[in-house]
Amino acid sequence: MAIAPITGTLRRKIFTDITIGFGCGFVLATAYWYLEHKPIVAKREAYYAKLKAQKEAEDAI
Repeated sequence: MAIAPITGTLRRKIFTDITIGFGCGFVLATAYWYLEHKPIVAKREAYYAKLKAQKEAEDAI
């Protein structure tokens, strides 16, 4: 009774794990970027634009 070789199975499993890992990482990074990071940056930029407008209004007086 001989045991079948498993050479291709390990390579396929490693390739599948790496592909799924990169895919999930890319999806999660994209979700973070657009759902968390971009709104925070937009809020900060709006705050500094408001401060700049207030300073320019005070300097004009």
